[in-house]
Amino acid sequence: MTSHGGRDVTIDFLEPSPRRTPNMRTFSLALISALLILSAPAQAFAGEGSFSRPGVYVGISGVYQKNVFENRLEDLLQDALSSVPVPVPVSATLSIEDSGGLGAVIGYRLASFFAAELQYEWVDEYSVSASVTGFDPGEIFGLTGHTLTANTKFILPIWRIQPYALLGVGFSSWKADRGPLAPVLEGLDPDVDIDSGKQFGLAGRAGVGVDLYITRNLLLNAQGQVVLTTLKKPDLADIDGYNYLGFTAGLQYRF
Repeated sequence: MTSHGGRDVTIDFLEPSPRRTPNMRTFSLALISALLILSAPAQAFAGEGSFSRPGVYVGISGVYQKNVFENRLEDLLQDALSSVPVPVPVSATLSIEDSGGLGAVIGYRLASFFAAELQYEWVDEYSVSASVTGFDPGEIFGLTGHTLTANTKFILPIWRIQPYALLGVGFSSWKADRGPLAPVLEGLDPDVDIDSGKQFGLAGRAGVGVDLYITRNLLLNAQGQVVLTTLKKPDLADIDGYNYLGFTAGLQYRF
């Protein structure tokens, strides 16, 4: 403090603020970089978890079906015809073309490793044809089917690629249409019974597959499966069921 002309004048000498040195800038940049690097695994983990989150999903698919009852039917038909009392032995050869169809699924993922779903399948016609001694080749009957099962799905949640196995039970419905050769076979042996109309029965499904996530919500699905039914009509003596192996491929959407 100084006195000038009877007035007191106060002068404060303030220390200048220290400047940031290059070392402080380097430290700040290093700290920010370290935080970004440390947060990256957490972000990646959150992204991985989103593929295994609970929620509803729906899907559609194309289906290829290979029958596994052709040889059984042919053996039963041949056994029936071998007992026909005719001068010339009668033999028969069956031909069943594989079929295709469409499928749909709706489900709910309850946990990262488990889901419950309803799976529907429409099977296009299996044409069962035969060549019988003394007759022109022709169709015995055609089969068109629908199968609906409630599945339990066990998932291995490995990021975007998620293998799974499933088991399901439900119902199957098949519509049979008699072909021109049906009355010929029934006339040769009364044990051969080929009925038109619809038949209903229990069904079981077992399969393995993989879900491949394209985005968080959209995924590709591929599945191999076997479907077993308890249907017995139309029958050739005693057929246990119309079973088939199937392969499905399609798209699913997760909400």
